Amino acid sequence: MKLYGTYTQPLIMPIKQNWRQAWYNKAFRKGSVFGIVGLLLMLVFTYYFLNYSEDRDGGIVMNDWVLDRIPARDVSMPITFCIATVMLLFTLRCLSNPNMLLTFLIAFIFILVTRIITISVTELRPPTGLIKLDDPICNLMYHSRFITRDLFYSGHTATLFLFYLCASKKPDRYYMFFATVAIGILVLVQHVHYTIDVVCAPFFAFGCYWLAKKILLRLGAFVR
Repeated sequence: MKLYGTYTQPLIMPIKQNWRQAWYNKAFRKGSVFGIVGLLLMLVFTYYFLNYSEDRDGGIVMNDWVLDRIPARDVSMPITFCIATVMLLFTLRCLSNPNMLLTFLIAFIFILVTRIITISVTELRPPTGLIKLDDPICNLMYHSRFITRDLFYSGHTATLFLFYLCASKKPDRYYMFFATVAIGILVLVQHVHYTIDVVCAPFFAFGCYWLAKKILLRLGAFVR
């Protein structure tokens, strides 16, 4: 037991110190509570909104020159791999970096809000040749119902790019950027998004990240 403690203590102590220091910051505590509660509320609202959007009438099918030239293929497995590995890596880094986690929470809330707005405004119907995406995370959230009308803008691409923006270590950022590009291409191959959905997603993600960071800096929620 003593030997085990000797090896694990250098790993655990910085994590405990970083989170203790962060929790002493009143603005960080308030931001964390708002982020967790706000995210849970937005996930519930998003669930009902997307199910409502899926059942509504109307909408248009876009004429997508790029998508028309990409043969549809089922690439659910590489999509799931990219998402899972990025999420795992980001979660491990957040253990010792409270600022990174708080930034992601607030920015992701903004992504959910803006996607609800853009999906409502655009009212697009799914692309021709769409193949069902077997995504365990979405299946868990939507009770295995495949949502096809959450199109503009791409949530998969935006979320992966947000991970990239929030990451602090260069090797992590390289991999997350590569995964973002891969996801953007793969969702087009599976025809679950239009080209414009993917191209615009990083810009929305950057705007949400910028706004979240600006708010947290102004509030003094970041721990040095």
